[in-house]
Order: sequence, then C-alpha cells, then structure tokens
Amino acid sequence: MVKAKDIIHEFVPYTTGKAPKKPAKLPKFNVFYWHRRYPTHKFLKSNASIMDKCKNGDFEYSPYAKYIEYEYWWMAEEIAEIRNSEHSFDTKQEKERDIRLSYNRRLKNLRNDFQRDEAERLQNLKDSLRKTFGGTRMLVDEFINEYAMGTTDEVIRQYCHFLIKREDDKPF
Repeated sequence: MVKAKDIIHEFVPYTTGKAPKKPAKLPKFNVFYWHRRYPTHKFLKSNASIMDKCKNGDFEYSPYAKYIEYEYWWMAEEIAEIRNSEHSFDTKQEKERDIRLSYNRRLKNLRNDFQRDEAERLQNLKDSLRKTFGGTRMLVDEFINEYAMGTTDEVIRQYCHFLIKREDDKPF
C-alpha cells in the first residue's frame, strides 16, 4: 500500500509536516484567482505606523510558501489514492497524469503569487523604514542587503542604529 508521505518525496525533497484538510472553496470565488484556497492577507494602509504593520504581519514571510507545500501534500494524497485503487495500470497512469497536470497549473500560479507577494512585502518594509526613520532608497537597500538580520522587529531596531552610526561616521 502506497502512502502520501512516500510519494511527496518525488516532488519535494523536504517537508515540514503534514497538510491540513483541503479547505472548501472561498465564499467570494474569483475566476481570476481560482488557484487560491485561502483568503489573502489584509495589509494595513500606507499611513499606518511601522510597528502596527509589523504586528499585523505585513512584513513577514509570505504564507504562499506554506500553501505551495500543502498543495504538494494534497497532490500526493490523491496520487496515493489512485495507486492503491483497483483500476488497471493504464487507467491509473492516465488519472495520475491528470492530477499532476491540474496541480502543476495551480502550483505555477501560487509560485507567481508568492514571488509577487514577497516582493511587495519587502518593498513595503523598505518604504516604511524610509518614511518612518529617513534615509534614501539607496541607503535602505544597502542596509537590507548587507546588514539586516533577525526578526522584523530586530531589523527595524537595527535600521535605527545603522542610521545613527552613519551620522556619527560623517566627516565635519
């Protein structure tokens, strides 16, 4: 008997655990976002404080990464169900190919959403740092690319110290 946890390693070499049950369709179904099974994150307005945005999770890692992993689990579960069925070999192969095709379409769209969401979250963080504490775009980019480490709270505090240190290093 084939199990989903054996099949998942065909698609993803790593997994963090098992996926929850597949959710029902969203109440407000949008044909352009058919690939999403979960509601999207509601960002705070641009004039909200940086700490409020931080508490709201506006700068955290995108949830689409977890959703992609869930999709792989659900695909593996469906394939395991097919492989354990009583159908002929050809029928099993055809059904498995259909499952892979439909999930791959969904996964492609989720990956695109993930990349877009991550870029938006990073840009939102950069803009909030610049708006709240000052500095140029190049300065914020330099800080994010070279010095930022730790949680979002720590990065915000580090940016303040980074700006102070830059001011102290300026020649008169």
